[in-house]
Amino acid sequence: MLFKEFTEILNPHSRRIVIGICLNAIGGGMTLSLLLVYFHDVRGFTNTFGGLLMGWGALVGLACSGPLGALVDRIGPKIILVVGLIFSALSAIFYSLVTTHGHAIIAMTFFAIGAQCIWPSQMVILTRVTPEENRSKIFGFNFMLLNLGLGIGGLISSLIIQEGSLLSFQIMYWVDAATFLLYLFIIFGLKTPHGGKYIAKENEPKSGTYRELFKIKELTLLTVAGVILLCFGYGPLQSGIPIYATQYLGLSPKWLGIIFGVNTLSIVLLQPLILKALERVSRITALMSVGAIWAASWAMVGISPYLPILFSGIALCASQLIFAFGEMVNAPTSPALTQELSPEHIRGRASALISLQWGISGVVGPAISGLMIGAHLEQAWVVTMACGALLPIPIFWKVKQMMNVREGK
Repeated sequence: MLFKEFTEILNPHSRRIVIGICLNAIGGGMTLSLLLVYFHDVRGFTNTFGGLLMGWGALVGLACSGPLGALVDRIGPKIILVVGLIFSALSAIFYSLVTTHGHAIIAMTFFAIGAQCIWPSQMVILTRVTPEENRSKIFGFNFMLLNLGLGIGGLISSLIIQEGSLLSFQIMYWVDAATFLLYLFIIFGLKTPHGGKYIAKENEPKSGTYRELFKIKELTLLTVAGVILLCFGYGPLQSGIPIYATQYLGLSPKWLGIIFGVNTLSIVLLQPLILKALERVSRITALMSVGAIWAASWAMVGISPYLPILFSGIALCASQLIFAFGEMVNAPTSPALTQELSPEHIRGRASALISLQWGISGVVGPAISGLMIGAHLEQAWVVTMACGALLPIPIFWKVKQMMNVREGK
């Protein structure tokens, strides 16, 4: 699949969304992987507090995801997206000014609320403005541009970060805030009825509930499997790998930009090829493969301490290359399948289910990482993550059987 195939499915509305996401991701790429390093090395917080703080942020997001998903359905995604971008810009500014544990909790709270506003809103808009046959492509393209922005940001951070320098970290958070405001400016120009509340057709329900959503058994099982997959595959990544690399392996913080840069660059270069390959397999089979791929990635992390320090850094880069393949399969597949199973009038709630998966994994993953690494159980932590990534495979298999029965296969 050529890059042109992506651009051909864009329209003026979806183009605004994906460009905004990419620009915003540059700021996130500069700061995301360095948050716990910033708290520990510059602000003097313990790793345990940092891990639990990330868990708190995910818990706040978890509590907000349901109500915000319902709000998207009730008042429309554009308003919620605007609110989320404002909260996120403020959180980045607050991070740069943190001096106490209380300040850190406030900044994380704003960040969590903002993220839970942004995610379901932009997902609903992208879904509405894109024909169903192109949704996997648009989600894949969105994910590719997101990672392009993250990769650029990560490489920039590796060039300008000064170990122990407060100002260098503050500059990155100020840039992060500016990218949220730039995205906000782009959204103000979004003129489409798809940004407002969905107007039900004559034969459609005018409102819905989460109970209605959970009556779709395949969607419920898909959500459970997604939670487990993200808890052990993705949730610990941003919270654990930076500490594992810099404090357990003794790598310089500059390595983090390279390690995560390998991940994002791989996605930018290879996502079109993966999307082409996904056309030949079912979506459920694709999701089953993600668990195996992520388990292999964590196995590579587990090998790194037994290598010379340079090669341990290379091993972490290799682990993120492997991890990227799982991401490239999961990113276009999971949301497209969720939206396919969801009625239009509760699409905001369905998108919130995806946020729910990330929220729960964000509580469990960072908490486990903080506690196990804080207790010097680094290798046991890696083994736990690798084994846990395999757990959702039987659940995906059950969903596949149910969908085959539903389709009469």
